[in-house]
Amino acid sequence: MTIARDQLDQTLDTLDQIPETRTRIAPAAWITATALGILAIAAGLVLPDVTGDPGGMTHYMGLLAANQPWNLLLFMAVPVILAETLAITELVILYTQGAAPAWVHTLSRVAGLVAGPWFLAITTYLLTNAVVPLTTGAGWAGPADIIAVGAYLAGVVPLVGITLIELGILGRGGARARMRLHATFVGVFLVVAHVAMIFGMLDPTLLGWNPANSMHAGHGM
Repeated sequence: MTIARDQLDQTLDTLDQIPETRTRIAPAAWITATALGILAIAAGLVLPDVTGDPGGMTHYMGLLAANQPWNLLLFMAVPVILAETLAITELVILYTQGAAPAWVHTLSRVAGLVAGPWFLAITTYLLTNAVVPLTTGAGWAGPADIIAVGAYLAGVVPLVGITLIELGILGRGGARARMRLHATFVGVFLVVAHVAMIFGMLDPTLLGWNPANSMHAGHGM
């Protein structure tokens, strides 16, 4: 393990010493990032509300339970599969010291390019159809509900960051810095996703929520 790690460090050091051939971010990268962002936000704004009624659960669980199996696939399965794909391919690339098959690099890149826009669309959708109405209507089911939804939506930051890395906008300080930032974003997403799962599956009354005192009028997430 020590020898393999030393060899990986030497490989990264060599790559870091290669001078950058671009002094600026390519205009195509900005155009692509802007286009993906606009499409994702537009999708989140125009899709119909299928958030459902939590029925005493957290709104996180209410969202996944409604409109089966589509909500579970769109809001949970796809983002988690993309993140797990990024984590696994990254481990393969590190283990092989960058000599992984071309399809592994391609799969990692495709997952990274899709993850950010996908979750940006989800975030826009949920802010519009759930977070704003629940906040203005005092519909949150206590602290567990807020933590679960907040942690879930926080996943947009690392996933969009990964997409920006794949587009060459972030992580331009060399191979080592790029891999470190990429791995950090993957790790952050997995952490906040699991926090969302834990608090989302918790009975909200355990953290002090009293359904009788809620102004919730049936709007789900």
